[in-house]
Amino acid sequence: MLIDDIQVKKLDADRLKLYPVPHDHRNYFFLQSVGDTTQIVIGDFSKNDKKKIILITLGDDFNTIKSVLEYEPDKRSLRVRKESDSQFFTKDITKLKKDIITGTLFNNSHADRMKSYDALEMIFKKNEATTVLPDTYGFTVKLTEVDELNKPMALFTFGRSETGYFLQFRTEYYRINARNTVNPVLRYSVYCKDTNDPVVKDLVEELFKIREPVANRTRRLEKGN
Repeated sequence: MLIDDIQVKKLDADRLKLYPVPHDHRNYFFLQSVGDTTQIVIGDFSKNDKKKIILITLGDDFNTIKSVLEYEPDKRSLRVRKESDSQFFTKDITKLKKDIITGTLFNNSHADRMKSYDALEMIFKKNEATTVLPDTYGFTVKLTEVDELNKPMALFTFGRSETGYFLQFRTEYYRINARNTVNPVLRYSVYCKDTNDPVVKDLVEELFKIREPVANRTRRLEKGN
């Protein structure tokens, strides 16, 4: 599916042009960290005459802004910027990453109600066999409605493999009232794998304090901790 494809593959100028422009002006935010590259996409549609999709690429330290690309879909204009004048742009990259992972940014703007870290943590602490699925390096956690156990609202995957940390948040749908559900513009709010981005690492390690996967426990025992 194209909408997933543009989120799981490495971000670049050509792929940025494929990002959706919601008809109802819903903003979106997306954190991707794959290997040594962390990137953030901001879809700012708050101004009807100045819609923009912004790609922030970070340096090797996962914190310094290396480049800012800004695409205006109505003009089909792509520009390299030092920084963006979007209300959602900030040089405080650590806060920006955390606000995407925790869902704060979605809650404080006209955006989809993406299922985020708080939902993951709550379900993970309950540790029910139907919603917390362990594997060697991490866990898959399912968020479901009581009467829709076979239809996940959201899927969370996190852990640490030999090649780095992984953390992925995917919202399939959310409910706005008893009758109506909405599919988000982008399904992933977070897609990280094989990364050592310190924000991702710290949050995964916090989850490991609740429960750790087999490989992590083995690694720790081998070190004598």
